[in-house]
Amino acid sequence: MNLIDKLDKKYLKTVEIIRNEAIKQNSGAFIVGGVVRDLILGHEIKDIDFLIEGSAIEFVKSAGFIVKSIHKDFDTAKVIINDEEFDIASTRIEAYPKKGGLPNVIQTGVNIKEDLKRRDFTVNAIAYDIIENKTVDEFFGVDDIKNKVLKVLHNESFIDDPTRILRGLDFKYRFDFDFDFETKKLIKECIQNFDNKDLSIDRIYLTLNKIFSFPYSNKILEDIIEDKIYSIWTKNIYIKKEDIKKLDEIIEIFKLKEKNKFYISAMEAPFFAGAPMRDDFEIYDFYKKMNEIQLALYYFKTGDKTALRYLEIKDIKTLINGKDLIDKGFIQGPFIGIILDDILRQKILNPSLFKTKEDEMNYVLAHYEP
Repeated sequence: MNLIDKLDKKYLKTVEIIRNEAIKQNSGAFIVGGVVRDLILGHEIKDIDFLIEGSAIEFVKSAGFIVKSIHKDFDTAKVIINDEEFDIASTRIEAYPKKGGLPNVIQTGVNIKEDLKRRDFTVNAIAYDIIENKTVDEFFGVDDIKNKVLKVLHNESFIDDPTRILRGLDFKYRFDFDFDFETKKLIKECIQNFDNKDLSIDRIYLTLNKIFSFPYSNKILEDIIEDKIYSIWTKNIYIKKEDIKKLDEIIEIFKLKEKNKFYISAMEAPFFAGAPMRDDFEIYDFYKKMNEIQLALYYFKTGDKTALRYLEIKDIKTLINGKDLIDKGFIQGPFIGIILDDILRQKILNPSLFKTKEDEMNYVLAHYEP
């Protein structure tokens, strides 16, 4: 299986450069993980990272590549080749001293087969040797890709890193895969028994923010609710599976750009009490300090239709400004702000009376003296 021929020309040139340098330095060189999986699936490749059997930092220095940044703890480097950025990493062994916490790097520069053991699913634990033009597939990930199956590499995988469950849901719906029987069993055991005292909550939220940004994220959320996957990091969430349709409708109504943040907020925010509002200005004043997520969340939690009314009036602004008032003889200071607030209030309450800048100035001169 020659995967190199499936790459775009811009990547082929870079692969050739890395390959020649690896031969020169007598280092193993690979592409690995998602890019290999996607090449096998025939999907478009948006980026490509490289893996070196040895020290990636020493490799790029010896090669004379333009180095943008290095990460000494992981022995990785970001380089510029042919005006493109590429990550070059060292093969490594990791261990999880605290279950659910961040892994520690035990050793770098190990054999590629040792590196593959730290991956999440077999479909992502495939390397492609760019020197020998051959696949390194210790866990039969190629077969699992063909069979559309998601399998973990070992029984402690989810206990070590429960974010793998969330990433697995991404792969499930992105590729129309499904977990095999044993992996489903391990997910259930993790959910029931996981002790989250050492959990890296930042990793959870980074993963949620990523997977909730995808078009199929409503299906992921449904699985999280139905299978109680949320119990890994929290005791309670405040939405039901039946709420997902309403969430998506609200996303459309409020034209939310950050669906991921809205989903997370909806999960975590308890019941809201609606605030009584008598007129459009009180509606405007109540909502004006809310961002779009907070506004949509308030509407979701309360059903208060004044939030929809705010969408209609939120862009109302005065046509005159402080300079216009000063030009009319008003003294610069807090009083200017009071006048402008009053005009805005009147304009919101009586929009038909304030269609022009002249209408606004006539109101000012009728009610205030310079």
